[in-house]
Amino acid sequence: MQVFVVTGGSAGIGFGIVAHILQHNPAKIYLLSNKENHAAEAQEELGKKWGDASKVEWRQCNLESLKQTDECARSLAKELDRLDAVVCNAGLGVGVYNETVEDKLDSHMQVSIIAQAHIVLTLLPVLQKTRDSRIVFQSSDLHRAAPSAKFESIDEINQDTGAIYLYNRSKLGQLLFANELLKRIKANQFGTVKGDEGLPWINCTHPGAVKTDQQFQAEEAYGTIGKIGVRATRPFMKDPIDGGCRPALFTATSPDIVKEKIQGAYIVLDRKVTDPSKQSQDANLSLNLWKVTKEVLESKIGNIDYTM
Repeated sequence: MQVFVVTGGSAGIGFGIVAHILQHNPAKIYLLSNKENHAAEAQEELGKKWGDASKVEWRQCNLESLKQTDECARSLAKELDRLDAVVCNAGLGVGVYNETVEDKLDSHMQVSIIAQAHIVLTLLPVLQKTRDSRIVFQSSDLHRAAPSAKFESIDEINQDTGAIYLYNRSKLGQLLFANELLKRIKANQFGTVKGDEGLPWINCTHPGAVKTDQQFQAEEAYGTIGKIGVRATRPFMKDPIDGGCRPALFTATSPDIVKEKIQGAYIVLDRKVTDPSKQSQDANLSLNLWKVTKEVLESKIGNIDYTM
């Protein structure tokens, strides 16, 4: 029976992912989120409509605190003897620039990339010993409109490029990080890989336009114009449970990923593999982002359980 970790699983697309997995009787789903009351509401809803909510275990994981993220990741790594998928679904929407209180980093980059990179790398040994495990990064087609970036330093990351570009840049970063991670695992940096053994299936997804609370962050960022835009577009957006969770759900669970050897791909509705932007395939950018992520994690956390 399978075991899953889903970040941001208490609402929106993450809730949809958890709900559908729960229907298929997994051994356990670890729902990672920050607010206990939201998680309790999610578990109640899951139990009413989707399956045995006792199989869903909440773990507090505030991705805006690398210290707390580290505590959560290490505890899971110690407890788990198998892990079939990590779904890095959590993220911030089109919102104003903020720096995290403890770590002094752009919150978009910390939540979407740096904190979840630490979760993935900490759990990687368990993923590698679980055959045909998956790592899913929830990106977005808005990565195509990301500003030109170099990802060379923390100072660059902490530049306020504007609400929409902050979001787009973080989604670009997820694709870049996934590319570098796959490259390094294949190169035996994290242990010997023989064929598909020791190599999780690592892919990125685009959910499409989905109704979530993230849209309301645009109202804060753009005021009246943002409110008008959100109200005009939300009626045409997909429901996160009925539609928005499907690409990530397919990527995390479908046997077709293994049968068709879908690796290092960008997957959109419906189960379609498509090419991401040229910028997202830039090997130099992937390496730069890896290096700056390493710098942040080593400086903010200190002793990490892996070598980047």
